[in-house]
Amino acid sequence: MRLQTLERRLTTVLEALLAGGLLALLLLILTLVTLRYLFQTGLVGANETATALFVYLSAIGAAVAVGRGEHISVEVLPNHLGERWRRRLELGALALVAGFNAVLVERSAVWIAVTGHTLMPATQLPRIAVQLSIPLGCGLAAAYCCARMARLLKEGPKP
Repeated sequence: MRLQTLERRLTTVLEALLAGGLLALLLLILTLVTLRYLFQTGLVGANETATALFVYLSAIGAAVAVGRGEHISVEVLPNHLGERWRRRLELGALALVAGFNAVLVERSAVWIAVTGHTLMPATQLPRIAVQLSIPLGCGLAAAYCCARMARLLKEGPKP
């Protein structure tokens, strides 16, 4: 299977997860607001669950944005360069983003090893359940960068 096809399928799956997660978060928050203001009650652990869901949606959404090339960038210099230098600059930027995310994956593993066993107050789940969102999102972002670099290197400069 081609790398581009694999990347497209992964993006489709992640976007479906994001849509489902966003819907679940919306329903959870609406339920909490309704319970709080109409019935003066709530659900134990629901705020922690909403926060964890938001963290995962943010991490995965950021990775998908990197994969689409929709991350924040300044285009002043690339617009004044020729095609060859523009590609080199893009490859360098992708390598930096991939490297930064790889370092975050490694450092988060150390952090999780130290703090992941502690329990969250309401749900009593270990914190690792939420902390894994960091290496997941950063790993996906690094993979997207590597896939894009591979495509750029395979395509070669335009004549």
